Amino acid sequence: MSFQNSSSLYAVIVAAFFSSATAHAEEAVAPDSIADTIIVTASRVTDEMREIGSAVSVITRDDLSRGQITFVKDALRDLPGVVITSDRPGDLTGMSIRGSSNDEILWLIDGIELGDPSAISTEFRSDHLASADIDRIEVLRGNQSSLYGSDAIGGVVNIITKRATQDGLSANVEGEAGAYGTRMGAASILGKSGAVDFRLTASGYRHDGLSVADPKTGPAGAITEKDEYWRYGFSGRIGLAASDNLSFQLIGLWQDSFSDLDNAPYSDNDDTAKSREHAFAGQGSFKSSDGHFKADLTASRYAIRRLYHGIYNLPEGDMYKGYKDSVRLALSYSGIEAVTLAAGANWEQEKTNQLTSYSGNFQEHISTRSAYGEVALRPLTGMTLTGAVRVDDNSRFGTFDTYRGTIAYLVGPLKLRASYGTGAKAPGLYQLFDPRAGNPYLKAETSRGGDVGFDLALKEGLALQMSYFFNHKRNEISYDYARDTSPPHNLSSEGYSQYGRSRAQGVEIGLTAQPFAWLNLSQSFGFTDHEVDNSKTGDGPYRDSGKASYSGTTAITLTPDDRSSLTARLRYRDGDKSGWAGDTRAYAVVDLLGSYALSEKVEIYGRVVNLFDKWYQASYGTQTLGLSAYGGVRLSF
Repeated sequence: MSFQNSSSLYAVIVAAFFSSATAHAEEAVAPDSIADTIIVTASRVTDEMREIGSAVSVITRDDLSRGQITFVKDALRDLPGVVITSDRPGDLTGMSIRGSSNDEILWLIDGIELGDPSAISTEFRSDHLASADIDRIEVLRGNQSSLYGSDAIGGVVNIITKRATQDGLSANVEGEAGAYGTRMGAASILGKSGAVDFRLTASGYRHDGLSVADPKTGPAGAITEKDEYWRYGFSGRIGLAASDNLSFQLIGLWQDSFSDLDNAPYSDNDDTAKSREHAFAGQGSFKSSDGHFKADLTASRYAIRRLYHGIYNLPEGDMYKGYKDSVRLALSYSGIEAVTLAAGANWEQEKTNQLTSYSGNFQEHISTRSAYGEVALRPLTGMTLTGAVRVDDNSRFGTFDTYRGTIAYLVGPLKLRASYGTGAKAPGLYQLFDPRAGNPYLKAETSRGGDVGFDLALKEGLALQMSYFFNHKRNEISYDYARDTSPPHNLSSEGYSQYGRSRAQGVEIGLTAQPFAWLNLSQSFGFTDHEVDNSKTGDGPYRDSGKASYSGTTAITLTPDDRSSLTARLRYRDGDKSGWAGDTRAYAVVDLLGSYALSEKVEIYGRVVNLFDKWYQASYGTQTLGLSAYGGVRLSF
């Protein structure tokens, strides 16, 4: 679809709106809660939903339980404007927000920045991230570099884990089994005694197949054996309230995983990958007695080691190690009437150590120093204006700055909001320094964009959110098979270069309705018109990128009593023609989910996935789950 032919886009917007008006659960704000909801990700000068001018979605612990979510990526599939490239456990997973790439989304867990510097471009992939320890997920859409720096062109995913809030001990245990030899288990213990609180969580998952390579798009006569996958992990935290003003906490997570890979769609081979990740942080927080001044200091590390075995790898395996270290200081002051101020500084270092058959022994690092400031103004009752600016100084390729402004205006149950800002994405260590394909002259990719929309929450049981957005990116990094080899750069004839441009616009809609006490309807819908210009002159025509343009989830939930619920869920997505291997088709898949509480401490649940055994592919050549059933039990003490 062309940007110039915008009437088609508006037609889709209108159609999507009215299709939603009779029926998305996580996206819409619960009725009568705009003024009360707390959002910690969207701003450093306010955490009140009524003052947030950005588009944000919240997924709660209850949402994860009702959706029977084991892996985080499966919860994100139901958010408007979000496309996930895999729906099978352990498979290579990419995430797109408003047409972004996976490496343009920043992930946080309790303030720890996640991101693998050993990847082609620093990014976090949520392939193995489980939900057992999660209390809340906030997804912030659009340019967020003014607050979060590089990697936040598309948005931010902030995960907040469980925390004990009452004295005593509590425990949660969950177990599940089902199709393809699936076994899952998780347990958490939480405790609090006076000024000290803690949590410890353990979780594991395993399945025996099916094949990653899909026989319908693989080579003729290929044997598709079962491809095993497993992961297990631990996470925890301990906090200390040293006084009424000062508190500390230590946070950590560790997970190990194994995947039996296939070279889909070309072959069904015995390649395997093993990944080990850990992250930890120490945090200190100070709050003045009058509550006007706050200071937070965080030091964190995220580390990952990936090891690949296969016919094209080293005998001992191709090894990739990545480390992301950061120290962050955040300050805020609200003692001036109608004004809140925030400022902060950040130091970050990315390192990689690789020993592979392709690049040999490859070691590099890069560091970035940053500073930001943000202000909130409240000129009228119900109106909040925010502005933020940030400067990043990179040790290898220089300085870049970003800014952002928002407005929110609350009138009764309706909040009007708008935002505009710029973003930047730093090139990855591999793109810069790989001995064969690297280009040390790369600069930061840049973007500019914004959105306008509203949030509506009625006491009668109706909640609606809607956004129109746009974004333009320049200097996108691409792999060039015929790049410039002339002096002074003297690069090889192929490798990474910088000439791409893209632009996107679209609409996001989330709605929940409760017409009766026993009936809940929800609808999410996202539409993105994404176009690219890959001409090296930078002034060629924009063309349809081929990325999936729409996705959505429709759900109907019946709750005949306080103990039982039954949900019918329809997930659908447009085809994807942007892949290098082939094109996927549009699809729609129906799931059934049910649960029954035997007592206050015991609940049984089950689901049927792909009820009509629909064949489809979320990414080309990769086999998805057919008709399958799962059942489990949850215990709480």
